[in-house]
Amino acid sequence: MQQPPYQPPDWTQLNQKPVSRQTGSVPPPAQLEPEYQTPYPPQGYAPGLQGQASQVPGGYAPQNGGMPQSGPAPQAGGPRPLQDGRNSPYQQQNAWQEAPQQGAWQAPPQQQPAPSGARANQQAKPGYRVPATGIPVRKKSSGVPYLVLALVVLGFAGFAILQHFAPQDAMYGIVTAGVLSSRYSGDAVIVRDEIVYTQEGVSRIDYTAEEGADVDRTTSLCTVYTSGFNARELTTLKKYRDQIKEYHKTLISSSGAAKDVRLTSLDSAVRDQARSTRLMIQDGRGSLVNQERLLTQALQARQSYLRQKYPDDQKLSRLYDDENTQMQRISSWTKQFAAAADGIVSFYTDGYEPTTNMVTYANFSPAEVRSMYRGNAPANTALTRNTVAVYRLVKKDRWAVLMLSDNPDWTPVVGQNYKLLIENFDATVVDAVVESFTRSGGELLVRLTVTGADVRNILYVRSCRVQLGENVDSLTIPTRALYNQMGQTGVVIVDEAGNNYFTPVTVISTQGDITHIIPKNSGYLYEGMTVKLF
Repeated sequence: MQQPPYQPPDWTQLNQKPVSRQTGSVPPPAQLEPEYQTPYPPQGYAPGLQGQASQVPGGYAPQNGGMPQSGPAPQAGGPRPLQDGRNSPYQQQNAWQEAPQQGAWQAPPQQQPAPSGARANQQAKPGYRVPATGIPVRKKSSGVPYLVLALVVLGFAGFAILQHFAPQDAMYGIVTAGVLSSRYSGDAVIVRDEIVYTQEGVSRIDYTAEEGADVDRTTSLCTVYTSGFNARELTTLKKYRDQIKEYHKTLISSSGAAKDVRLTSLDSAVRDQARSTRLMIQDGRGSLVNQERLLTQALQARQSYLRQKYPDDQKLSRLYDDENTQMQRISSWTKQFAAAADGIVSFYTDGYEPTTNMVTYANFSPAEVRSMYRGNAPANTALTRNTVAVYRLVKKDRWAVLMLSDNPDWTPVVGQNYKLLIENFDATVVDAVVESFTRSGGELLVRLTVTGADVRNILYVRSCRVQLGENVDSLTIPTRALYNQMGQTGVVIVDEAGNNYFTPVTVISTQGDITHIIPKNSGYLYEGMTVKLF
């Protein structure tokens, strides 16, 4: 039977609204996002529909707001559908909604439906699928990535636990040579090798030696007047001497024209020394004590000559006897002091000397030194109220420094040499040696001794600020190599045979993973040795 020529089917309005193949009603297509709506049909596909079918997007909603209206079939000369219009997505997606009109056109045979959403996924947004109803549905994300991530985390945690608790092979480090340069500062108390000489019941002191002078043993230093002495005794002595002086003038003038060459020379010597003394006082330079001694010697020489020149004069002899009697009376209240040893003499004291010296300096605690630094001298039980310090004799060969370090964690090396700078005197830099140190009450007390340096620079210094500089030849080890055994800090040496030996060390400083040390037993630890790490 001959098939009639192909003509597009007539469109017929359904009497009922299309329903979804799934449970529930399908929302109006206009409510869907543009990217999820059915694509527009090809141009010229559906003529008719009251002349506006080509303008209806997707064939869903005509402009009149109703369902698609039926219309006359297109004429033979009218517009034809595209070649592939029969298989277009538009026709495939909406063919089930269209009913054939009076058998004029038979729908193409139905094909087996593809898996749910396979057809719509070709045009849906990535990550979405379009079911047979045309509604996009979000794909359910798979839990496999999260499961893999959880397994990886658990694996790392288990590995860390095993590494922590499982036994490991011993690790080793190498001893290397190093030089440590550092500087330490702190408060300090100066201790000198000095002795103070005292006298009870002192009422007056006449000094005959110069302050700060170098003196030898037996050098006269001063005259001390004890209690009971009255200044009127000196006034009486001066009266007798003035009488002798005036009577000498009388005797000399009575000699007439006779000129005494010897007396003239002695008078000139006295005038010269007096003139020198006056100039020295005006200039303020020179040793006034020494000049006073020279003037006294010139006067005594002149007096001795006059005493011998007039031996038979009874009045003069009586005046000399009165002078001697008064001098003997005064001498009963005086005491002459001479240097007990060679050294530097000083007549200024601060009260520290009897208790703070080279014999006692090693016995002070950090708290006691801190108190002395603040100006509190240690108590001296041997000193009574009536005891007066006459002079101090300072030895020049040795003195000490009690330093309270600003860094209480520093560990000094006993016997180590340092450069000591006394901040009160910028030019005072001496060599100092660590004798001992004590750590107590949060403070570090370092005891240093100085030899071969001039003690004059610190003759009147007690409390001051000091700095210590050092260049220490040391050994360096990994900090993990330090090991404590029976209260001693040291390292465990590993020899070539694998034997372990412990040797104590002194830790100078720790700088991160590196520690500077000095072995307490020389020869047991040296550069290149292997030590065990802990």
